[in-house]
Amino acid sequence: MTTQLLASPAAVKLQIEVVGSDLDGQHYIQRTHTVSITQDGATILLAKKLAPESELIVRNLQTSEEAIVRVVGHIREDTAGHLYGVAFADPSVDLWRIPFLPPKSVKSMVLECSRCHVVKALSLTEIEMEIFESKRALTCRCECSALSTIWKETTREESADARPQAVADAHPATGQEQRKYKRTTVKAVACIRCAGREEVVECEDMSRGGFRFKSRKQYPPGTQIEAAMPYLKANMNIFVPGEIAYHQELSAVSHRHGVAYRRGTPQK
Repeated sequence: MTTQLLASPAAVKLQIEVVGSDLDGQHYIQRTHTVSITQDGATILLAKKLAPESELIVRNLQTSEEAIVRVVGHIREDTAGHLYGVAFADPSVDLWRIPFLPPKSVKSMVLECSRCHVVKALSLTEIEMEIFESKRALTCRCECSALSTIWKETTREESADARPQAVADAHPATGQEQRKYKRTTVKAVACIRCAGREEVVECEDMSRGGFRFKSRKQYPPGTQIEAAMPYLKANMNIFVPGEIAYHQELSAVSHRHGVAYRRGTPQK
């Protein structure tokens, strides 16, 4: 691979494999390629429609390295498929193994929520700028809604009471949890690895910080596990360290659990 320093974003076609869930919550795996790459993400061509801010696993087929990415937005649709901009969940990830020129200064823009009309000055990454330049809008979370809203450039001044974006989400058991990441409903299965045993479970939803599942077993809060979500039999699955964040008994033979990911290196 070339050692020449590239400007970011760079039009580079790299073969990748993408694992995730589409807009209907259906699990899929697709081999595709990047259209452009940046230090913080890429634009990729996919056959499926995706939900904004949903998460995917991207595997660099040249190095076999993997990373979790967040869907920043949809750029366009044509006969080849859907072009999406994605950003690494961990900014320190070096999935492309390509040296870039020093990044340009982060651009700050004043944007307005199309739903509640709050105005905020936001610092945009390279991928976010690429999405904005193609759509003249961004999809972001806002305090006014549990869902993402459309943000557009405005000449209005930033709202005096503008606060960091956050979404409150009631804890299934206590009603007190303040969630940092938006949940996305999924129709997929996960594999829970605990004390040397594995169990395939049904997932209800996921977020950047973890996921929720149902099981016939009961896992006490604080239990250390490894989880592969999504999970496919006879396929290369990624297990990451996690912890049971809460437990809710639904019946004598059915339990709901929440998993919070822990910092660590994904395992296969």
